[in-house]
Amino acid sequence: MAFIRAIFYYLSIAVCIFIIGLPYMFYRGVLCHRWSDSTRICIPFFNTLFKLVGIKVKIEGKENIPDHKKFVIVANHQSFLDINVIWPSITITSFIAKAELWNIPVFGWILNKIGCIPVHRNPRKNLGMGTTVKKRLENNITISVFPEGHRSADGHMLPFQNGIFRMAKENGFPLLPVTIVDSGKRLAKTKWAQTPGVVKIVVHPLQTPESFSDKSATQLRDEVRNMIESALPYRQAEKEA
Repeated sequence: MAFIRAIFYYLSIAVCIFIIGLPYMFYRGVLCHRWSDSTRICIPFFNTLFKLVGIKVKIEGKENIPDHKKFVIVANHQSFLDINVIWPSITITSFIAKAELWNIPVFGWILNKIGCIPVHRNPRKNLGMGTTVKKRLENNITISVFPEGHRSADGHMLPFQNGIFRMAKENGFPLLPVTIVDSGKRLAKTKWAQTPGVVKIVVHPLQTPESFSDKSATQLRDEVRNMIESALPYRQAEKEA
């Protein structure tokens, strides 16, 4: 049954992209010239899909979400589900992702139009990414990034890469640390299985450029990582032991 639910989940997204998503994006982007707002349809879509597959999203720290959109969401990464829960729970967002996704027909075009930013294997091609991120934020496009670089298979966080923290220091944009709990249990990385249950999102205080002006990028990275990891079940268990 878990396998069938996983097929239903992925298939629902694929079908709705073509039946609902593309026409809506054409309307909002081409006719209304509001590409940055064209993913708003993801909010009711994922809320409906979550109900159909038995996923409940609970949010802690909602008061920490800024009223504006000029921030970068920094989150742990367990599942394909992660970006799906961020849209209806925090805000519509574009994201930084591996450049290979831009090679997928239609999908790559969508990523460009909604303001997503590719990460290339060749570091030279990533020069100036911090400036690109800042321009997106200035245009009211929130960006999400998963500094682990890969999904965790067991829920334990992987080391964070330096990139987004160095860019935040150099370009002076704020970071919003977010912990996503149990998304890997709801939609697994290692097998085709979707299981009903709760995904908890913990929103931590916004890290402003002023708050980390006297810290190195490495210090900022480690502090944000520790903050995000502190809300994961295995860290909570260690505190109670």
